[in-house]
Amino acid sequence: MKKKTILLTILTATMVTACSNDEQQAEQATPAQQREIRLSTNMLEANTRSYTATNLQSGDTVYVWTAMVNGSTGEATDYFKAWTLIANGVGGLTPQASGNTKLFPATNALHFFALCGNFGLVTEGPREGEPTVEPEVDGLPTGGILHTVLNDQTTATAYYKSDLLYAVKPSQEPIAEAVQLPFAHVLSRIQVVLIPGNGFNVSDLTAQTTSVSLLTLKNKVMFLPDSTKHAPTNIERGAMLSFPSGTQTGDIAMTVSVSSSEDATPAASTVYADAIVVPQTVAAGTPLIKVTYLGRDTYFKAPAGGMTFESGKQYRIRLTADRIGETYELDGVTVENWSDAEEVDKWFDTLTDKKTTTN
Repeated sequence: MKKKTILLTILTATMVTACSNDEQQAEQATPAQQREIRLSTNMLEANTRSYTATNLQSGDTVYVWTAMVNGSTGEATDYFKAWTLIANGVGGLTPQASGNTKLFPATNALHFFALCGNFGLVTEGPREGEPTVEPEVDGLPTGGILHTVLNDQTTATAYYKSDLLYAVKPSQEPIAEAVQLPFAHVLSRIQVVLIPGNGFNVSDLTAQTTSVSLLTLKNKVMFLPDSTKHAPTNIERGAMLSFPSGTQTGDIAMTVSVSSSEDATPAASTVYADAIVVPQTVAAGTPLIKVTYLGRDTYFKAPAGGMTFESGKQYRIRLTADRIGETYELDGVTVENWSDAEEVDKWFDTLTDKKTTTN
C-alpha cells in the first residue's frame, strides 16, 4: 500500500463625594453613576471562524457570566449570571431582552466569562423546548455543559453552529468603552483541500460534483469552564473537555466551497471542505476521510501512531485529484494553531476504493 506524506503545521468611584473646587474635580463614578457594561467580540490572536468570517456570526447567542473581585482580598463572587446577548456579525453584542442592561459595580473590577455554542434545548419539564441555559438564572456551568457538533455541516450555518467558543476577560475595571471579549476555539477544525491534478481543472471539482466526509468521529462533548484560568491556553481549554458516558460516533459531511485563497493552496483556485470536530484521537489505520468525485469513493486512513485532533487547532489536508490513471495523490497538509507554527511529519495510508458507482 502506497504511503503518502502529510505535513501537519501547528500554527499560534472608589466612591467619592460630589464636591469639587476650582483646582480639582473627581471623575470617579458614584453608585448613581455606575457605568453601563457594553461588550464586543473578537477572535483571540487572529483566530478566525473560516476563510469568509473572522468573528461571531450575526444571530449567534452569547452567554456572559461575571464575578466581582474584592479589591482588598482578591476574592471573586458572582455578580450576574447568564446574561444573554446576540451577536450582530461585526463584533457587536446586544442584550437579547430589550432594555436588559447591566452596570459595573461602583468600585470593583469584574472577571468576564462568555460562551457561544450549540447547547441544545431542554427536553422535558416546565422549560421543555427552551434553551438549555436559563437566562439570568444559571451560573457558569460547574457540572459541565453539553455541546453538539452537527453531523451534517454541508451549510455554512451548520458549520458555525458546530463551533464552540469561549472567552475570558479578567479584572476588568469599569470603562465607558465596550469591553472586548477575546473568544478562542475550544474544538478542532479540519479542512480537506482538493487540488486539480492530471486531467482535471477546478471546474471539475465543485460543490455539486464533489463531497467530502469525515468518518466515525464522536460529536458530543461536555465543556466544564475553569473559572480559575484567566488566560487559558489551548491545552488548558482542552482539559476542560470530556466525553459523556455512552458517546456514539458518526460521520460528518463537510461544507464544500470554492476559494481563491492563497492560504488554502498554492493553486490559483481550490475546492476545499471544512468541518468542526470534537478533539479526539483516531486509532492508526482507521478510515478517516472519504472523498467522492466522478462517482468514486476514495478513503484515507489515520497514520501509524494514530491521529490526535487538539483543542484550538485546525488541520488542513491537501489532496490532489487525478483523472488520468485514476490515481489519488496526497500533497502537504497543514494544521494550524490559528497563529504560530511548527512542523511535524505524518504518514497517511490511502485505501483502495471501497466502491465504484457509475454516473
